[in-house]
Amino acid sequence: MADYKQAGVDLDTHAGLVGHIGRLAATTSRLGVIGGVGLFAGAFALGEGPSASVLVASTDSVGTKVLLGAECGRLEALGRDVVVHSANDVATTGAAPLFFLDYLAVHTLEPAAALEIVSGVAAACREAGCALLGGETAQMPDLYRAGTFDLAGTMVGMVERARLVRPSPRAGDAVVGIPSSGLHTNGFSLVRRILAETGTDPRAHADALLRPSRLYSTDVARLMREGVAVRGMAHITGGGLPGNLDRALAADVDAVLEPGAWTRPAVFDWLQGLGGVPEAEMRRVFNLGVGFCVIVPAAEADAVCALVPEARRIGGIVPGAGQVRFS
Repeated sequence: MADYKQAGVDLDTHAGLVGHIGRLAATTSRLGVIGGVGLFAGAFALGEGPSASVLVASTDSVGTKVLLGAECGRLEALGRDVVVHSANDVATTGAAPLFFLDYLAVHTLEPAAALEIVSGVAAACREAGCALLGGETAQMPDLYRAGTFDLAGTMVGMVERARLVRPSPRAGDAVVGIPSSGLHTNGFSLVRRILAETGTDPRAHADALLRPSRLYSTDVARLMREGVAVRGMAHITGGGLPGNLDRALAADVDAVLEPGAWTRPAVFDWLQGLGGVPEAEMRRVFNLGVGFCVIVPAAEADAVCALVPEARRIGGIVPGAGQVRFS
């Protein structure tokens, strides 16, 4: 039986560290900062009043998906993923992507491989409607093993202060889920452990394992344009639904989800059976088919599903203590 901690990722330690980081970040606060550490993106107002512009920023990486991507020759898809992940984080605030900066750290610079990665970055920036302003390529042979690299980036978006989405769910609201395209960029330490322990060749399953992440910022832009009363959004990344949707909840409500309300891609059941992973562990590691959640008044759920045809109502908000539960 495989689990995330045995694969080297301790979600509980990470959750505890976030609180300490938040307290340190609070000591640096200045005029313009909105909210604090713990949401999907940081917000900074450029002025006062409802029409003031707010910059929203998120930094992230592709994680150990880079190892499988390199092994399977899917470098361009990795470049796309690093943009999409951060764009989706920024979208949880209602902000539209403005510009992106990438960071590629390598053992040895291989120009053809680097250009393939950046081609994916540029393609995703075009899809998201943002500019690729530049970035950094670092050669560090003492830090990275031969043939390995890391890929990260920062997305900056913008939204009017009056339209900035901050978590404000109420009991009786609906949770609408938008499907994922598969694993996206999370859980790959566990995926790689399962493949290694079972002697499974990832190249034979590359299409399912490395399918590019879905971009949700365009879906969110449609909801914002149509004036949907969004009371919270969550990008389902590391930590799964329990560890991400809870960031869009208030302290006095829970989200109750109905697993049968959405379609679970076959790749998750395949990995679960291959590695003997308990269902509770699957839920706290993978998105399981829901990549993005939108919390709206129950009367608006149908409108969200009409604007994003693949979306489905997957649960509701009830009185509680800021937790995510499954029915």
